[in-house]
Amino acid sequence: MKMANLKLQIVALCCAVLLTGIAANTVSNNEEDCPSVCAAVYRPVCATDGKIFKEFANACDLKVSNCRRERSALQKYSLTDNAWCSSEHVDNLHEKLGSVKLDRPECFKPCTMIYEPLCVTNGKYRGLISNLCMLEGFNCALKATGVSEQLRVLQPERC
Repeated sequence: MKMANLKLQIVALCCAVLLTGIAANTVSNNEEDCPSVCAAVYRPVCATDGKIFKEFANACDLKVSNCRRERSALQKYSLTDNAWCSSEHVDNLHEKLGSVKLDRPECFKPCTMIYEPLCVTNGKYRGLISNLCMLEGFNCALKATGVSEQLRVLQPERC
């Protein structure tokens, strides 16, 4: 009977040590513990660590990844516009969008030659436009040719 009690105490002690070790490796953000299981729901979110953009299946998957990155002392991902992950970067938007005729009379607007680049997207492609005036002219030409996806600014600088 004493031997059975001793074995039971050893098993209980081993379990306690194991659980303590797991808890010690779990990083908490002082609000709630890191999730270990996420629902299999596809609601994609895009995030960046300042260098790369990555799409996650949902916000819970992003949180799990950030917990792992925090343990490894890596920069955490921050939510960003989904277009960063879902659009293709192109060097020439004009060419990619079917050579939209920009010199339409109804869209003509003299623009300064000041280079203030904007990273823009239509959700499918993203690229650079030299300034806000050029973006307005481009969108006017797109609308005049029946293209429904207008370009919008992702960030006021290079992509």
